[in-house]
Amino acid sequence: LLPRVSKIVTTVLLVVTLGGCGWMPWHDSEPETHPGVPGYVALGDAAAVRAALLEQHRQWRGVPYRMGGTDRNGLDCSGFTQLTFRQRFGVALPRDTSAQRAAGREVGERRIVPGDLLFFDTGIFERHVGIYLGERQFLHVSTRAGVMISSLGDKYWSRRFSHAVRVY
Repeated sequence: LLPRVSKIVTTVLLVVTLGGCGWMPWHDSEPETHPGVPGYVALGDAAAVRAALLEQHRQWRGVPYRMGGTDRNGLDCSGFTQLTFRQRFGVALPRDTSAQRAAGREVGERRIVPGDLLFFDTGIFERHVGIYLGERQFLHVSTRAGVMISSLGDKYWSRRFSHAVRVY
């Protein structure tokens, strides 16, 4: 029994040693981005993403919040992010906020770039999502003002910010 245990331990140690980097956390030196879809803005081009999001805001500004909505009669936050990613980037996001949280890789607040999804905890069971524009601003659907741009520096949003996700 002892020689068999020794072989198992040796094999495990060999696998761990040869696996090396596989056991280390991924280093976030270069932002991982969606490779881009022909005919759409590439998520890796921060300036183009910001311009596309500002144009989306111009076209949808003031469209009211409506739970479950996905059109100009009204939309909710996850419906708007889904629609925006499809229209501007050719990316199919899931419909609900919880699934959108799993649509990419979490990035630290200091590493967010235009196009990253921002998640907020707005209540015990309530979640909110918006799209980062750069310069500490994000595009989203507000229950009071519809489609709008808000600041991460705003006391309400800064207290509720949970995390950011880079879609891949």
